[in-house]
Amino acid sequence: MKDIKAFIKNMPKAELHIHIEGTIQPNMLLDIARRNKIDLPYKNEDEILAAQDYGHPHLQNFLKHHYERVSVIRTSQDLYDITFALLKKCKEENIRHIEIMFDPQVHIEQGISFEDMMEGIQRGCTEGKQNYNVSSILIMCANRDRPVDDALKMLDLAAKSSYRKHIIGVGIDSDEHGNPPIKFIDFFNRAKEDGYRITAHCDCDQENSTLHIHQCIHLIGVERIDHGINCLEDPKLVEDIRKNNICLTVCPTWRISDPGPRRVKRMRQLFDLGILVTINTDDPEEFASRYMSNTMIEVQKSSNYTPDELIQLMRNAFNCSWLNVDQKNIYIEELELYASKRT
Repeated sequence: MKDIKAFIKNMPKAELHIHIEGTIQPNMLLDIARRNKIDLPYKNEDEILAAQDYGHPHLQNFLKHHYERVSVIRTSQDLYDITFALLKKCKEENIRHIEIMFDPQVHIEQGISFEDMMEGIQRGCTEGKQNYNVSSILIMCANRDRPVDDALKMLDLAAKSSYRKHIIGVGIDSDEHGNPPIKFIDFFNRAKEDGYRITAHCDCDQENSTLHIHQCIHLIGVERIDHGINCLEDPKLVEDIRKNNICLTVCPTWRISDPGPRRVKRMRQLFDLGILVTINTDDPEEFASRYMSNTMIEVQKSSNYTPDELIQLMRNAFNCSWLNVDQKNIYIEELELYASKRT
């Protein structure tokens, strides 16, 4: 194809794995910090970008950097501003549908009530849809380094909230060390009873990665696994993922000092094995990989995906989304029409 970059940029897209807290744009981060009188260790955009190179890419190092940024969020208006800006960015990226993860426990700890938190995020989603024609779904995540009782209280707050109908799924995220998925079995069982869709993070190259994936599939019964590429270490897990049509929301992100996208070889292996892998940006304002188009362009360059294969990756995303069937079909038809017109 003559211009693969243009093909990627103009493609109708869906994203299933992005954390709203990881989308705070640099100028907005500084503005919100000033508004809420929060001291940050950086004073301008250049210092913010430099701080993304946080040393050895252990999950704990990333989380320290991440929560430092999240500390500025103190009001419903902050969450509205961040969410609305993300939906505007989706329009620029030609993302037609996005499934947004958020961490209530962090925001409540920082003084925002559950109702006010949801008001800000949902208002951003609603106005983003009105202004930019981007649909969105919300996924509420429990921090796995916190007690299970706190996660159950989060479900109680959601059940009493006037915004419950807007929360489609639940998951777990944050520090995995010593916090296996099975720790949250009561949380997931209750979430299923309450009608939520189910996903869970199994981040890359963590301690007991394959055991965690096994627990997600066989003991919890997830529909999706966020990351999950370590399943390749156990052919039986790969077969179980295929047999159960479990989607892996892979994030081939990279930092400033990385030579390029990470995990792409394993992502390519999974794709070639017919696993439902999708490409996602995770926390685009906290990685050099940034948003979807740039991520896809660099992944294509490193792994030689053909135009048909890029379409398949995005077909996977729309098919594995938690939209209803009619909405999925509308977006997939748009994607297929785009694919048919390429030159």
